[in-house]
Amino acid sequence: MISHKHKCIFIHISKCAGTTVENAFGIDTKKYNEPDYEKLFGWSEKLSMWLQHATPQQLLDNNLISENHWNNYYKFIIYRNSWSRSFSDYHYLKSHFGIDDSFFNYLNKKGDFFGMLDKRGNRQYVGEHLFSQKPYFFLDDRRIDYDKEINFENLDSGFKELCEDLSLESRFFSYNLNIGDYNNKVHYSHFYNSKKKKMVANIYFDDIEFFGFKFCDQRSIFQKLKNEFKG
Repeated sequence: MISHKHKCIFIHISKCAGTTVENAFGIDTKKYNEPDYEKLFGWSEKLSMWLQHATPQQLLDNNLISENHWNNYYKFIIYRNSWSRSFSDYHYLKSHFGIDDSFFNYLNKKGDFFGMLDKRGNRQYVGEHLFSQKPYFFLDDRRIDYDKEINFENLDSGFKELCEDLSLESRFFSYNLNIGDYNNKVHYSHFYNSKKKKMVANIYFDDIEFFGFKFCDQRSIFQKLKNEFKG
Protein backbone atom coordinates (compact mmCIF):
# COMPACT_ATOMS: atom_id res chain seq x y z
CA MET A 1 0.00 0.00 0.00
CA ILE A 2 1.16 3.50 -0.76
CA SER A 3 -0.31 6.75 0.53
CA HIS A 4 0.85 9.84 -1.33
CA LYS A 5 -1.15 12.01 1.06
CA HIS A 6 0.86 10.78 4.04
CA LYS A 7 4.00 10.01 2.03
CA CYS A 8 4.29 6.49 3.34
CA ILE A 9 4.55 2.92 2.09
CA PHE A 10 3.17 -0.05 4.01
CA ILE A 11 4.45 -3.52 3.11
CA HIS A 12 1.64 -5.96 3.84
CA ILE A 13 2.61 -9.46 4.94
CA SER A 14 -0.56 -11.58 5.07
CA LYS A 15 -2.24 -12.05 8.46
CA CYS A 16 -0.24 -9.24 10.03
CA ALA A 17 -3.01 -6.65 10.61
CA GLY A 18 -2.66 -5.35 7.05
CA THR A 19 -6.39 -4.93 6.47
CA THR A 20 -6.60 -2.79 9.59
CA VAL A 21 -3.85 -0.54 8.27
CA GLU A 22 -5.29 -0.30 4.75
CA ASN A 23 -8.76 0.57 6.01
CA ALA A 24 -7.29 3.24 8.24
CA PHE A 25 -5.64 4.85 5.22
CA GLY A 26 -8.95 4.97 3.36
CA ILE A 27 -8.74 1.88 1.16
CA ASP A 28 -12.04 0.05 0.69
CA THR A 29 -10.69 -3.44 1.29
CA LYS A 30 -14.01 -5.00 0.25
CA LYS A 31 -13.33 -3.88 -3.32
CA TYR A 32 -10.43 -6.21 -3.91
CA ASN A 33 -11.32 -7.69 -7.31
CA GLU A 34 -10.22 -4.66 -9.31
CA PRO A 35 -6.64 -3.39 -9.07
CA ASP A 36 -5.91 0.06 -7.69
CA TYR A 37 -2.43 0.80 -8.99
CA GLU A 38 -2.46 4.24 -7.40
CA LYS A 39 -2.76 2.77 -3.89
CA LEU A 40 -1.32 -0.66 -4.72
CA PHE A 41 -4.29 -2.74 -3.68
CA GLY A 42 -6.40 -5.46 -5.29
CA TRP A 43 -6.04 -8.29 -7.79
CA SER A 44 -3.80 -7.61 -10.79
CA GLU A 45 -4.87 -9.80 -13.67
CA LYS A 46 -1.80 -9.05 -15.77
CA LEU A 47 0.60 -9.89 -12.93
CA SER A 48 -1.51 -12.71 -11.41
CA MET A 49 -0.95 -11.36 -7.93
CA TRP A 50 -2.53 -9.37 -5.14
CA LEU A 51 -0.88 -5.96 -5.20
CA GLN A 52 -1.18 -5.48 -1.44
CA HIS A 53 0.91 -8.59 -0.79
CA ALA A 54 3.72 -7.80 -3.21
CA THR A 55 7.23 -7.97 -1.84
CA PRO A 56 9.40 -4.86 -2.19
CA GLN A 57 11.33 -6.67 -4.93
CA GLN A 58 8.11 -7.31 -6.86
CA LEU A 59 7.02 -3.70 -6.44
CA LEU A 60 10.23 -2.34 -7.90
CA ASP A 61 10.79 -5.01 -10.55
CA ASN A 62 7.26 -4.57 -11.92
CA ASN A 63 7.47 -0.77 -11.83
CA LEU A 64 4.55 -0.63 -9.42
CA ILE A 65 6.41 1.93 -7.37
CA SER A 66 9.09 4.40 -8.37
CA GLU A 67 12.57 4.40 -6.89
CA ASN A 68 12.01 8.02 -5.90
CA HIS A 69 8.96 7.14 -3.80
CA TRP A 70 10.67 4.08 -2.37
CA ASN A 71 13.74 6.04 -1.34
CA ASN A 72 11.92 9.07 0.05
CA TYR A 73 8.65 7.87 1.57
CA TYR A 74 8.33 6.59 5.14
CA LYS A 75 8.30 2.77 5.00
CA PHE A 76 6.84 0.45 7.61
CA ILE A 77 6.03 -3.24 7.98
CA ILE A 78 4.39 -5.59 10.49
CA TYR A 79 5.71 -9.12 11.05
CA ARG A 80 4.36 -12.01 13.12
CA ASN A 81 5.48 -15.12 14.96
CA SER A 82 5.35 -18.02 12.48
CA TRP A 83 3.26 -20.32 14.69
CA SER A 84 0.78 -17.55 15.46
CA ARG A 85 0.52 -16.52 11.79
CA SER A 86 0.00 -20.07 10.52
CA PHE A 87 -2.63 -20.78 13.16
CA SER A 88 -4.50 -17.59 12.30
CA ASP A 89 -4.31 -18.04 8.54
CA TYR A 90 -5.37 -21.68 8.59
CA HIS A 91 -8.55 -20.91 10.51
CA TYR A 92 -9.20 -17.78 8.45
CA LEU A 93 -9.04 -19.66 5.13
CA LYS A 94 -11.19 -22.49 6.46
CA SER A 95 -13.85 -20.05 7.59
CA HIS A 96 -13.65 -17.68 4.63
CA PHE A 97 -13.78 -20.39 1.95
CA GLY A 98 -15.87 -22.96 3.83
CA ILE A 99 -13.11 -25.57 3.85
CA ASP A 100 -12.85 -28.51 6.22
CA ASP A 101 -9.37 -29.91 5.64
CA SER A 102 -6.23 -30.62 7.63
CA PHE A 103 -3.46 -28.30 8.79
CA PHE A 104 -1.01 -30.57 6.93
CA ASN A 105 -2.83 -29.98 3.64
CA TYR A 106 -2.92 -26.25 4.31
CA LEU A 107 0.84 -26.00 4.86
CA ASN A 108 1.58 -28.23 1.88
CA LYS A 109 -0.98 -26.72 -0.53
CA LYS A 110 -2.84 -29.98 -0.92
CA GLY A 111 -6.39 -31.27 -0.78
CA ASP A 112 -9.07 -28.61 -0.67
CA PHE A 113 -6.39 -25.93 -0.26
CA PHE A 114 -4.64 -26.74 -3.54
CA GLY A 115 -6.64 -24.50 -5.85
CA MET A 116 -6.33 -21.36 -3.77
CA LEU A 117 -2.74 -21.79 -2.57
CA ASP A 118 -0.96 -23.31 -5.56
CA LYS A 119 -2.78 -22.37 -8.77
CA ARG A 120 -1.81 -18.83 -9.77
CA GLY A 121 -3.79 -16.84 -12.29
CA ASN A 122 -7.21 -16.81 -10.66
CA ARG A 123 -8.76 -14.40 -8.19
CA GLN A 124 -9.26 -17.13 -5.65
CA TYR A 125 -5.48 -17.54 -5.47
CA VAL A 126 -4.12 -16.57 -2.04
CA GLY A 127 -0.75 -18.28 -2.24
CA GLU A 128 0.92 -15.22 -0.73
CA HIS A 129 -0.55 -16.30 2.58
CA LEU A 130 2.10 -19.02 2.74
CA PHE A 131 4.99 -16.78 1.71
CA SER A 132 7.93 -16.58 4.06
CA GLN A 133 8.27 -13.20 5.75
CA LYS A 134 12.03 -12.79 5.36
CA PRO A 135 11.89 -11.83 1.62
CA TYR A 136 9.81 -8.79 2.57
CA PHE A 137 12.87 -7.44 4.38
CA PHE A 138 15.27 -7.58 1.45
CA LEU A 139 15.68 -5.71 -1.82
CA ASP A 140 18.39 -6.67 -4.31
CA ASP A 141 19.81 -8.96 -1.60
CA ARG A 142 20.24 -6.03 0.79
CA ARG A 143 18.48 -5.66 4.12
CA ILE A 144 15.80 -2.97 3.86
CA ASP A 145 16.16 -0.10 6.30
CA TYR A 146 12.50 0.33 7.26
CA ASP A 147 11.52 3.40 9.22
CA LYS A 148 9.38 1.20 11.45
CA GLU A 149 9.27 -2.56 11.96
CA ILE A 150 6.40 -3.64 14.19
CA ASN A 151 6.07 -6.99 15.91
CA PHE A 152 2.41 -8.10 15.71
CA GLU A 153 2.54 -8.83 19.42
CA ASN A 154 3.20 -5.15 20.07
CA LEU A 155 0.57 -3.57 17.82
CA ASP A 156 -0.67 -1.09 20.41
CA SER A 157 2.71 0.54 20.92
CA GLY A 158 3.59 0.12 17.24
CA PHE A 159 0.50 1.94 16.02
CA LYS A 160 1.03 4.66 18.61
CA GLU A 161 4.55 5.24 17.32
CA LEU A 162 3.28 5.30 13.71
CA CYS A 163 0.76 7.97 14.62
CA GLU A 164 3.53 10.06 16.14
CA ASP A 165 5.93 9.52 13.24
CA LEU A 166 3.35 10.33 10.55
CA SER A 167 1.51 13.04 12.51
CA LEU A 168 -1.74 11.06 12.50
CA GLU A 169 -4.55 11.45 15.03
CA SER A 170 -4.19 9.09 17.97
CA ARG A 171 -7.28 7.03 17.00
CA PHE A 172 -6.26 6.71 13.35
CA PHE A 173 -6.04 2.92 13.40
CA SER A 174 -9.03 0.67 13.99
CA TYR A 175 -8.79 -2.55 15.99
CA ASN A 176 -11.95 -4.30 14.89
CA LEU A 177 -10.81 -6.21 11.80
CA ASN A 178 -8.30 -9.05 11.48
CA ILE A 179 -6.37 -8.95 14.73
CA GLY A 180 -9.10 -10.22 17.05
CA ASP A 181 -8.05 -13.85 16.52
CA TYR A 182 -4.86 -13.09 18.40
CA ASN A 183 -6.11 -10.75 21.09
CA ASN A 184 -9.53 -12.11 21.97
CA LYS A 185 -9.53 -15.86 21.38
CA VAL A 186 -7.56 -18.89 22.50
CA HIS A 187 -3.78 -18.56 22.37
CA TYR A 188 -2.22 -20.21 19.31
CA SER A 189 -0.25 -22.71 21.39
CA HIS A 190 -3.50 -24.49 22.35
CA PHE A 191 -3.86 -25.54 18.71
CA TYR A 192 -0.47 -27.20 18.41
CA ASN A 193 0.94 -30.59 19.24
CA SER A 194 4.57 -31.58 18.64
CA LYS A 195 3.88 -32.70 15.05
CA LYS A 196 2.13 -29.48 13.98
CA LYS A 197 4.70 -27.37 15.79
CA LYS A 198 7.54 -29.13 13.95
CA MET A 199 5.83 -28.74 10.56
CA VAL A 200 5.76 -24.97 10.97
CA ALA A 201 9.33 -24.96 12.26
CA ASN A 202 10.54 -26.88 9.20
CA ILE A 203 8.66 -24.82 6.60
CA TYR A 204 9.46 -21.44 8.15
CA PHE A 205 12.94 -22.23 9.43
CA ASP A 206 14.47 -19.15 7.78
CA ASP A 207 11.86 -16.83 9.27
CA ILE A 208 12.18 -18.32 12.74
CA GLU A 209 15.96 -17.95 12.62
CA PHE A 210 15.87 -14.46 11.05
CA PHE A 211 13.39 -12.97 13.51
CA GLY A 212 14.35 -15.11 16.51
CA PHE A 213 10.80 -16.39 16.94
CA LYS A 214 10.05 -18.64 19.90
CA PHE A 215 7.07 -20.89 20.46
CA CYS A 216 5.27 -19.38 23.43
CA ASP A 217 3.58 -22.29 25.17
CA GLN A 218 0.59 -21.32 27.31
CA ARG A 219 -0.91 -24.79 27.47
CA SER A 220 -1.44 -26.70 30.66
CA ILE A 221 0.09 -30.16 31.06
CA PHE A 222 -3.39 -31.61 30.51
CA GLN A 223 -3.82 -29.63 27.30
CA LYS A 224 -0.45 -30.78 25.99
CA LEU A 225 -1.31 -34.43 26.58
CA LYS A 226 -4.73 -33.95 24.98
CA ASN A 227 -3.21 -32.40 21.87
CA GLU A 228 -0.66 -35.17 21.46
CA PHE A 229 -3.37 -37.80 21.82
CA LYS A 230 -5.40 -36.11 19.04
CA GLY A 231 -2.40 -36.32 16.69
